[in-house]
Amino acid sequence: MSGFVQEYLNRVRDFVASVDLNLLVIVLAVGVVYYLSAKLKVAKSRAGSEVNALREEIEALSRETAELRARLSAVTASGVEVSPSVETKAPVPAAAPRVIPAAQPRAVSEPEPRVELSPMARGMAKSRGSFLAKLKTLFTGGRSINLQSLDDLEELLISSDVGARVSGSLVAAVRDHVGKRDGVSELELRELLKEGIRRELIVVPNSHRLYQPTGSPLVVLVVGVNGVGKTTTVAKLATRYRAQGKRVLCIAADTFRAAAVQQLKEWGARGDFEVFSGPENAKPAAVVFDGIVAAKEKEFDVVLIDTAGRLHTKSNLMQELEGVKNSIRRHIPEAPHETLLVVDGVSGQNALSQAREFNASTPLTGLVVTKLDGTPKGGIIVAISQELEVPVLYVGVGEKAQDLIEFSVPDFIEELLPNTTDDGRAGAGGCDNAAASNASMA
Repeated sequence: MSGFVQEYLNRVRDFVASVDLNLLVIVLAVGVVYYLSAKLKVAKSRAGSEVNALREEIEALSRETAELRARLSAVTASGVEVSPSVETKAPVPAAAPRVIPAAQPRAVSEPEPRVELSPMARGMAKSRGSFLAKLKTLFTGGRSINLQSLDDLEELLISSDVGARVSGSLVAAVRDHVGKRDGVSELELRELLKEGIRRELIVVPNSHRLYQPTGSPLVVLVVGVNGVGKTTTVAKLATRYRAQGKRVLCIAADTFRAAAVQQLKEWGARGDFEVFSGPENAKPAAVVFDGIVAAKEKEFDVVLIDTAGRLHTKSNLMQELEGVKNSIRRHIPEAPHETLLVVDGVSGQNALSQAREFNASTPLTGLVVTKLDGTPKGGIIVAISQELEVPVLYVGVGEKAQDLIEFSVPDFIEELLPNTTDDGRAGAGGCDNAAASNASMA
């Protein structure tokens, strides 16, 4: 019996302990709530006091403002300038004027005149930089060219797309000179190379009929593979001749490319020259036949014929060119008077292989090298001209019509191998020498 009582008492004690703990938690929670409420009331009371104080200040300011307005109205009405409540102050004497000394003129250095690059200089920038950089490697350590380093020179020339034949000829000339001396300096080598390249290129006089069109009409056949800028070259030539006051007709005989015909018409609208075209997919020879008839009837001064350019290695393209020439000769037996091949300077040795194929099919009278400003392979001009014995007549150095420029052998040589060794650009001396060379060649 005593054990049962003891167990009962233990349970009662545990219950009382748990109840006391819960009560303690409740009391604490009530205390926290009460404390927070009191703080909130104090904050509200303080905020209310501050609001009331602000209201009183605003009301006081409003009253003062009203009084000032009333006084201002009274002063305005009576003409009295001084209010009893406003103190008058003695006028402040004006300050003596400050004497600012005149600014002394500053010595300003005159800006150096800006040197405008010629179109050929801009076009040859990449080729010049690449060629001269390679040339300088032959003179590292202050050494000069001797018989042992001639193989390096020949490799340099070939890698610059000057061509194997021209490279061999140039190295032979240097070898003869070196054999008489211990070696040559960089400037001496440049002069030897310039003289050698000058012998390889064909100089065209300014009176050439493509520069000053003559005949009625002058018929120019323009050939080349697709993508070299053939149609654009035709349009630029037409624009040049229109600027000379010539009546120009372009015959769009690249009938397999609708884009080429449309491109030529857009150029014609801007450049004020006429474009003759046939139906889409018409035979190029038929379009040229009708175009020549129209040119003779309307007495055009210049006729430029844009031809198809699909894969120069295909015999059908060469047959098409032969058909075009036959269509021209039915009306003008001695035409075409000029046959220009357009090649892309960026393509390097590929341009030389294209030139061989076209020259075998239709004898060329001149070359146009496009995109010269975008390639370091300007030496290809020498290789093609020497290989075919055909002069370069124009080079393209940009997208605008005026960026198709007449090719000058002296200018080309001076820009490829300038007289200075500072930055690879010819100075005034280089220009004078180019002019002198041009005069001597003429």
